[in-house]
Amino acid sequence: MLSYPDYTRCPVNIISSILKYYRARYEYPTLPKLDAYLDRFYKNVVLIVLDGMGTDMMKRNLPDTAFLRSKHIDNLTSVFPSTTTAAMTSYYTGVSPNEHAWLGWSLFFKEFCRTIDVYTNLDSYTKMPVTKTSAAEFVMPYETIYKDIAKSIVGEVQPFTISQTGVNIAERGNIHKTADKFERVCELVKMICATPQNTFTYVQWNSPDDTAHREGCYSEAVAEKLKFLNNQIEDLASSLTDTLIIVSADHGLTDITEEIKINHIPEIADCLVVPPFVESRAAACYVKYDRKTDFERAVHNYLGNDFLLLSRSDVINKGILGGGKPHPKTIDFIGDYMICAIADKGIRYQTLNMKPKQMNKANHGGLTDKEMIIPLIVIPTKQTKAYKQKKLI
Repeated sequence: MLSYPDYTRCPVNIISSILKYYRARYEYPTLPKLDAYLDRFYKNVVLIVLDGMGTDMMKRNLPDTAFLRSKHIDNLTSVFPSTTTAAMTSYYTGVSPNEHAWLGWSLFFKEFCRTIDVYTNLDSYTKMPVTKTSAAEFVMPYETIYKDIAKSIVGEVQPFTISQTGVNIAERGNIHKTADKFERVCELVKMICATPQNTFTYVQWNSPDDTAHREGCYSEAVAEKLKFLNNQIEDLASSLTDTLIIVSADHGLTDITEEIKINHIPEIADCLVVPPFVESRAAACYVKYDRKTDFERAVHNYLGNDFLLLSRSDVINKGILGGGKPHPKTIDFIGDYMICAIADKGIRYQTLNMKPKQMNKANHGGLTDKEMIIPLIVIPTKQTKAYKQKKLI
Protein backbone atom coordinates (compact mmCIF):
# COMPACT_ATOMS: atom_id res chain seq x y z
CA MET A 1 0.00 0.00 0.00
CA LEU A 2 1.33 3.44 -0.94
CA SER A 3 1.33 6.52 1.27
CA TYR A 4 2.27 9.95 0.01
CA PRO A 5 3.61 12.60 2.39
CA ASP A 6 1.03 14.87 3.98
CA TYR A 7 2.57 18.19 4.96
CA THR A 8 -0.32 18.92 7.29
CA ARG A 9 0.48 15.76 9.32
CA CYS A 10 4.23 15.04 9.39
CA PRO A 11 7.42 15.99 11.30
CA VAL A 12 7.22 19.66 10.26
CA ASN A 13 3.78 19.84 11.88
CA ILE A 14 5.09 18.45 15.17
CA ILE A 15 7.61 21.29 15.10
CA SER A 16 4.89 23.81 14.20
CA SER A 17 2.88 22.77 17.27
CA ILE A 18 5.96 23.13 19.47
CA LEU A 19 6.80 26.55 17.99
CA LYS A 20 3.20 27.63 18.46
CA TYR A 21 3.43 26.59 22.11
CA TYR A 22 6.51 28.76 22.56
CA ARG A 23 4.81 31.60 20.64
CA ALA A 24 7.45 31.50 17.91
CA ARG A 25 6.84 31.78 14.17
CA TYR A 26 6.03 28.58 12.28
CA GLU A 27 5.61 27.74 8.60
CA TYR A 28 3.22 24.77 8.47
CA PRO A 29 -0.13 23.86 10.10
CA THR A 30 -0.06 22.59 13.66
CA LEU A 31 -1.43 19.25 14.90
CA PRO A 32 -4.70 19.78 16.82
CA LYS A 33 -4.29 16.59 18.88
CA LEU A 34 -0.84 17.66 20.00
CA ASP A 35 -1.98 21.26 20.53
CA ALA A 36 -4.60 19.98 22.97
CA TYR A 37 -1.85 18.59 25.22
CA LEU A 38 0.24 21.75 24.85
CA ASP A 39 -2.73 23.87 25.89
CA ARG A 40 -1.52 23.61 29.48
CA PHE A 41 1.83 24.97 30.58
CA TYR A 42 4.71 22.53 30.96
CA LYS A 43 8.03 23.69 32.34
CA ASN A 44 9.77 21.14 30.13
CA VAL A 45 8.96 19.83 26.67
CA VAL A 46 10.95 16.80 25.47
CA LEU A 47 10.76 15.57 21.86
CA ILE A 48 12.27 12.09 21.36
CA VAL A 49 12.74 10.97 17.75
CA LEU A 50 13.46 7.24 17.46
CA ASP A 51 15.11 6.66 14.10
CA GLY A 52 13.13 4.20 11.99
CA MET A 53 10.28 3.43 14.41
CA GLY A 54 7.41 3.37 11.94
CA THR A 55 3.91 2.60 13.17
CA ASP A 56 3.87 -0.83 11.54
CA MET A 57 7.18 -1.80 13.15
CA MET A 58 6.03 -0.56 16.55
CA LYS A 59 2.69 -2.39 16.42
CA ARG A 60 4.16 -5.66 15.23
CA ASN A 61 6.99 -5.72 17.78
CA LEU A 62 5.28 -4.33 20.89
CA PRO A 63 2.16 -5.77 22.55
CA ASP A 64 -1.03 -3.71 22.81
CA THR A 65 -0.30 -3.14 26.49
CA ALA A 66 3.16 -1.63 25.93
CA PHE A 67 3.61 1.87 27.33
CA LEU A 68 4.38 3.56 23.99
CA ARG A 69 1.36 1.95 22.35
CA SER A 70 -0.90 3.05 25.20
CA LYS A 71 0.20 6.67 24.60
CA HIS A 72 -0.08 6.46 20.80
CA ILE A 73 -2.64 9.13 19.86
CA ASP A 74 -2.31 9.45 16.07
CA ASN A 75 -0.46 8.45 12.92
CA LEU A 76 1.47 10.88 10.75
CA THR A 77 3.43 10.54 7.52
CA SER A 78 7.12 11.00 7.05
CA VAL A 79 8.43 13.58 4.62
CA PHE A 80 9.71 12.46 1.22
CA PRO A 81 12.15 10.91 0.71
CA SER A 82 11.31 8.88 3.81
CA THR A 83 14.86 8.94 5.10
CA THR A 84 16.85 10.22 8.06
CA THR A 85 18.64 13.05 6.29
CA ALA A 86 15.46 14.64 4.93
CA ALA A 87 13.25 14.06 7.98
CA MET A 88 15.74 14.94 10.72
CA THR A 89 16.62 18.19 8.95
CA SER A 90 12.90 18.98 8.88
CA TYR A 91 12.82 18.42 12.65
CA TYR A 92 15.79 20.80 13.08
CA THR A 93 14.31 23.52 10.86
CA GLY A 94 10.52 23.16 10.85
CA VAL A 95 10.45 23.28 7.05
CA SER A 96 10.10 20.69 4.28
CA PRO A 97 12.81 18.97 2.21
CA ASN A 98 11.76 21.22 -0.67
CA GLU A 99 12.99 24.18 1.37
CA HIS A 100 16.10 22.81 3.11
CA ALA A 101 17.28 20.53 0.23
CA TRP A 102 18.86 17.86 2.45
CA LEU A 103 17.03 15.20 0.45
CA GLY A 104 18.99 12.07 1.27
CA TRP A 105 22.12 10.29 2.35
CA SER A 106 24.04 10.59 -0.91
CA LEU A 107 23.76 13.68 -3.14
CA PHE A 108 25.50 14.78 -6.33
CA PHE A 109 27.08 18.21 -5.84
CA LYS A 110 27.97 19.92 -9.10
CA GLU A 111 30.08 22.33 -7.04
CA PHE A 112 32.50 19.47 -6.33
CA CYS A 113 31.59 17.21 -9.26
CA ARG A 114 31.22 14.45 -6.68
CA THR A 115 28.50 12.34 -5.13
CA ILE A 116 28.89 12.91 -1.39
CA ASP A 117 27.49 11.21 1.71
CA VAL A 118 26.25 14.36 3.39
CA TYR A 119 26.55 13.28 7.05
CA THR A 120 30.06 11.83 6.77
CA ASN A 121 31.35 14.21 4.05
CA LEU A 122 32.91 11.25 2.23
CA ASP A 123 32.82 10.43 -1.48
CA SER A 124 29.92 7.99 -1.86
CA TYR A 125 31.98 5.53 -3.90
CA THR A 126 35.62 5.84 -2.80
CA LYS A 127 34.73 6.71 0.84
CA MET A 128 37.54 9.29 0.79
CA PRO A 129 37.15 12.75 2.37
CA VAL A 130 35.94 15.43 -0.03
CA THR A 131 36.65 18.64 1.88
CA LYS A 132 37.99 19.63 5.31
CA THR A 133 34.64 21.12 6.28
CA SER A 134 31.17 19.78 5.47
CA ALA A 135 30.36 20.23 1.78
CA ALA A 136 26.63 20.04 2.52
CA GLU A 137 26.84 22.60 5.33
CA PHE A 138 28.79 24.93 3.04
CA VAL A 139 26.38 24.65 0.10
CA MET A 140 23.12 24.30 2.08
CA PRO A 141 23.36 26.02 5.48
CA TYR A 142 20.10 26.23 7.40
CA GLU A 143 18.53 28.02 10.36
CA THR A 144 17.29 25.88 13.25
CA ILE A 145 14.27 26.30 15.51
CA TYR A 146 16.33 26.68 18.68
CA LYS A 147 17.02 30.42 18.58
CA ASP A 148 13.30 31.15 18.11
CA ILE A 149 12.42 28.91 21.05
CA ALA A 150 15.07 30.58 23.24
CA LYS A 151 13.45 33.97 22.54
CA SER A 152 9.99 32.70 23.54
CA ILE A 153 7.65 34.94 25.54
CA VAL A 154 7.34 31.95 27.90
CA GLY A 155 10.63 33.33 29.16
CA GLU A 156 14.12 31.96 29.74
CA VAL A 157 13.67 28.80 27.66
CA GLN A 158 16.91 26.90 27.15
CA PRO A 159 16.94 24.50 24.17
CA PHE A 160 18.99 21.32 24.50
CA THR A 161 19.76 18.57 21.99
CA ILE A 162 20.93 15.05 22.72
CA SER A 163 22.20 12.54 20.17
CA GLN A 164 24.17 9.34 20.00
CA THR A 165 27.93 9.78 20.17
CA GLY A 166 29.23 10.36 16.64
CA VAL A 167 26.04 12.04 15.41
CA ASN A 168 26.71 15.73 14.93
CA ILE A 169 23.97 18.24 15.66
CA ALA A 170 25.13 21.82 15.19
CA GLU A 171 24.92 24.16 18.16
CA ARG A 172 22.80 27.06 16.93
CA GLY A 173 21.13 28.43 20.02
CA ASN A 174 21.04 24.98 21.65
CA ILE A 175 23.33 23.21 24.10
CA HIS A 176 24.28 19.82 22.63
CA LYS A 177 25.03 16.66 24.59
CA THR A 178 25.93 13.16 23.41
CA ALA A 179 25.37 9.72 24.89
CA ASP A 180 26.69 6.22 24.19
CA LYS A 181 23.63 4.49 25.65
CA PHE A 182 19.95 5.34 25.90
CA GLU A 183 20.17 5.03 29.68
CA ARG A 184 22.52 8.01 29.56
CA VAL A 185 20.01 9.90 27.40
CA CYS A 186 17.41 9.45 30.14
CA GLU A 187 19.87 10.59 32.79
CA LEU A 188 20.60 13.75 30.79
CA VAL A 189 16.90 14.46 30.27
CA LYS A 190 16.29 14.13 34.02
CA MET A 191 19.16 16.52 34.77
CA ILE A 192 17.90 19.05 32.23
CA CYS A 193 14.32 18.91 33.50
CA ALA A 194 15.52 19.38 37.09
CA THR A 195 17.09 22.77 36.35
CA PRO A 196 15.11 25.85 37.43
CA GLN A 197 14.74 27.18 33.89
CA ASN A 198 12.12 26.30 31.28
CA THR A 199 13.58 23.83 28.79
CA PHE A 200 12.98 22.29 25.39
CA THR A 201 14.96 19.11 24.66
CA TYR A 202 15.25 17.41 21.28
CA VAL A 203 16.53 13.82 21.44
CA GLN A 204 17.65 11.99 18.30
CA TRP A 205 18.44 8.29 18.73
CA ASN A 206 19.70 5.89 16.05
CA SER A 207 17.56 2.92 17.09
CA PRO A 208 15.68 0.89 15.99
CA ASP A 209 16.92 1.92 12.52
CA ASP A 210 20.45 0.63 13.07
CA THR A 211 19.23 -2.82 14.17
CA ALA A 212 16.50 -3.12 11.51
CA HIS A 213 18.96 -2.46 8.69
CA ARG A 214 21.05 -5.42 9.83
CA GLU A 215 18.40 -7.84 11.09
CA GLY A 216 15.09 -6.94 9.42
CA CYS A 217 12.02 -5.11 10.73
CA TYR A 218 10.43 -8.03 12.56
CA SER A 219 13.51 -9.78 13.90
CA GLU A 220 13.94 -10.75 17.53
CA ALA A 221 16.71 -8.15 17.80
CA VAL A 222 14.38 -5.32 16.77
CA ALA A 223 11.65 -6.54 19.11
CA GLU A 224 14.11 -6.57 22.01
CA LYS A 225 15.40 -3.12 21.11
CA LEU A 226 11.89 -1.66 21.01
CA LYS A 227 10.94 -3.30 24.32
CA PHE A 228 14.05 -1.80 25.87
CA LEU A 229 13.29 1.70 24.53
CA ASN A 230 9.65 1.35 25.62
CA ASN A 231 10.68 0.46 29.19
CA GLN A 232 13.29 3.21 29.37
CA ILE A 233 10.84 5.90 28.26
CA GLU A 234 8.19 4.60 30.67
CA ASP A 235 10.67 4.81 33.56
CA LEU A 236 11.75 8.28 32.43
CA ALA A 237 8.17 9.55 32.33
CA SER A 238 7.43 8.20 35.81
CA SER A 239 10.41 10.11 37.24
CA LEU A 240 9.48 13.53 35.82
CA THR A 241 6.95 16.21 36.69
CA ASP A 242 5.74 19.28 34.79
CA THR A 243 7.07 17.75 31.57
CA LEU A 244 5.43 16.82 28.29
CA ILE A 245 7.20 14.04 26.40
CA ILE A 246 6.51 13.67 22.67
CA VAL A 247 7.79 10.55 20.90
CA SER A 248 7.82 10.03 17.15
CA ALA A 249 10.10 8.92 14.31
CA ASP A 250 11.71 10.21 11.15
CA HIS A 251 10.47 7.31 8.99
CA GLY A 252 9.68 3.61 9.11
CA LEU A 253 11.40 0.74 7.28
CA THR A 254 10.36 -2.17 5.11
CA ASP A 255 12.09 -5.52 4.61
CA ILE A 256 14.00 -5.78 1.34
CA THR A 257 14.18 -8.88 -0.87
CA GLU A 258 16.58 -7.63 -3.58
CA GLU A 259 18.81 -4.78 -4.68
CA ILE A 260 18.79 -4.36 -8.44
CA LYS A 261 22.17 -3.28 -9.84
CA ILE A 262 21.40 -0.62 -12.44
CA ASN A 263 24.86 -0.96 -14.01
CA HIS A 264 23.89 -4.54 -14.97
CA ILE A 265 21.01 -3.21 -17.09
CA PRO A 266 22.63 -1.53 -20.13
CA GLU A 267 19.29 -0.23 -21.40
CA ILE A 268 19.08 1.93 -18.28
CA ALA A 269 22.76 2.53 -17.47
CA ASP A 270 23.61 3.77 -20.97
CA CYS A 271 21.01 6.54 -20.61
CA LEU A 272 22.54 7.99 -17.45
CA VAL A 273 24.92 10.95 -17.21
CA VAL A 274 26.03 10.06 -13.66
CA PRO A 275 25.09 7.18 -11.35
CA PRO A 276 21.76 7.54 -9.47
CA PHE A 277 21.95 9.26 -6.09
CA VAL A 278 19.89 10.26 -2.99
CA GLU A 279 18.72 6.83 -1.68
CA SER A 280 18.40 3.27 -2.95
CA ARG A 281 14.60 3.54 -2.70
CA ALA A 282 14.34 7.16 -3.88
CA ALA A 283 16.93 7.62 -6.59
CA ALA A 284 17.47 10.76 -8.65
CA CYS A 285 18.73 10.30 -12.20
CA TYR A 286 20.31 12.66 -14.70
CA VAL A 287 19.53 11.35 -18.18
CA LYS A 288 21.18 12.14 -21.54
CA TYR A 289 19.03 14.74 -23.31
CA ASP A 290 18.42 12.51 -26.35
CA ARG A 291 17.74 9.30 -24.37
CA LYS A 292 14.78 10.25 -22.15
CA THR A 293 12.26 8.20 -24.10
CA ASP A 294 14.62 5.22 -24.04
CA PHE A 295 15.11 5.69 -20.30
CA GLU A 296 11.40 5.83 -19.56
CA ARG A 297 10.79 2.70 -21.62
CA ALA A 298 13.66 0.78 -19.98
CA VAL A 299 12.61 1.71 -16.44
CA HIS A 300 9.04 0.63 -17.24
CA ASN A 301 10.25 -2.69 -18.68
CA TYR A 302 12.78 -3.60 -15.99
CA LEU A 303 11.56 -1.81 -12.85
CA GLY A 304 7.92 -1.00 -13.50
CA ASN A 305 6.43 -3.54 -11.08
CA ASP A 306 8.51 -2.32 -8.14
CA PHE A 307 9.20 1.36 -8.75
CA LEU A 308 7.33 4.51 -9.71
CA LEU A 309 9.07 6.80 -12.21
CA LEU A 310 8.45 10.51 -11.66
CA SER A 311 9.77 13.26 -13.90
CA ARG A 312 11.17 16.45 -12.39
CA SER A 313 7.91 18.24 -13.19
CA ASP A 314 5.92 15.39 -11.56
CA VAL A 315 7.92 15.74 -8.35
CA ILE A 316 7.45 19.50 -8.27
CA ASN A 317 3.78 19.55 -9.30
CA LYS A 318 2.76 16.76 -6.91
CA GLY A 319 4.41 18.62 -4.03
CA ILE A 320 5.87 15.43 -2.57
CA LEU A 321 8.91 17.31 -1.27
CA GLY A 322 6.71 19.85 0.50
CA GLY A 323 5.63 23.45 0.04
CA GLY A 324 7.29 26.81 0.45
CA LYS A 325 10.01 28.32 -1.71
CA PRO A 326 12.25 25.61 -3.21
CA HIS A 327 15.88 25.72 -2.14
CA PRO A 328 18.14 26.41 -5.17
CA LYS A 329 19.72 22.98 -4.69
CA THR A 330 16.43 21.07 -4.57
CA ILE A 331 16.03 21.09 -8.34
CA ASP A 332 19.63 19.85 -8.73
CA PHE A 333 18.97 16.95 -6.38
CA ILE A 334 15.77 15.84 -8.11
CA GLY A 335 17.65 15.28 -11.37
CA ASP A 336 15.60 14.70 -14.50
CA TYR A 337 13.69 11.82 -12.91
CA MET A 338 13.21 10.13 -9.56
CA ILE A 339 12.80 6.37 -9.27
CA CYS A 340 10.63 5.77 -6.18
CA ALA A 341 10.22 2.35 -4.57
CA ILE A 342 6.67 1.06 -4.16
CA ALA A 343 7.45 -2.60 -3.32
CA ASP A 344 10.23 -4.52 -1.56
CA LYS A 345 13.30 -3.80 -3.71
CA GLY A 346 16.05 -1.21 -3.90
CA ILE A 347 18.46 -0.15 -6.60
CA ARG A 348 22.22 0.29 -6.56
CA TYR A 349 24.90 1.39 -9.00
CA GLN A 350 28.11 -0.60 -8.50
CA THR A 351 30.99 1.51 -9.84
CA LEU A 352 34.37 0.00 -10.71
CA ASN A 353 36.06 1.81 -7.81
CA MET A 354 33.48 0.83 -5.22
CA LYS A 355 33.90 -2.01 -2.74
CA PRO A 356 31.04 -4.55 -2.74
CA LYS A 357 28.46 -3.76 -0.08
CA GLN A 358 26.17 -6.20 1.68
CA MET A 359 22.48 -5.52 1.13
CA ASN A 360 20.51 -4.22 4.09
CA LYS A 361 17.75 -6.57 5.25
CA ALA A 362 15.46 -3.55 5.67
CA ASN A 363 15.58 -0.09 4.18
CA HIS A 364 13.62 3.13 3.70
CA GLY A 365 13.23 6.10 1.40
CA GLY A 366 10.27 4.84 -0.65
CA LEU A 367 6.52 5.41 -0.64
CA THR A 368 5.20 2.26 1.06
CA ASP A 369 3.09 2.72 4.17
CA LYS A 370 5.63 0.81 6.27
CA GLU A 371 8.23 3.47 5.45
CA MET A 372 5.93 6.48 5.38
CA ILE A 373 3.59 6.08 8.38
CA ILE A 374 5.01 7.11 11.76
CA PRO A 375 3.39 7.34 15.21
CA LEU A 376 2.62 10.39 17.31
CA ILE A 377 3.00 9.43 20.98
CA VAL A 378 2.31 11.98 23.72
CA ILE A 379 3.12 11.42 27.40
CA PRO A 380 2.03 14.08 29.90
CA THR A 381 3.67 13.76 33.32
CA LYS A 382 2.21 14.81 36.66
CA GLN A 383 1.85 18.55 37.05
CA THR A 384 2.74 20.10 40.38
CA LYS A 385 0.67 22.80 42.03
CA ALA A 386 2.89 25.53 40.63
CA TYR A 387 1.97 24.61 37.05
CA LYS A 388 -1.25 22.62 37.25
CA GLN A 389 -3.64 25.52 36.77
CA LYS A 390 -1.38 27.61 34.60
CA LYS A 391 -2.39 28.19 31.02
CA LEU A 392 -0.50 30.17 28.40
CA ILE A 393 -2.11 33.23 26.87
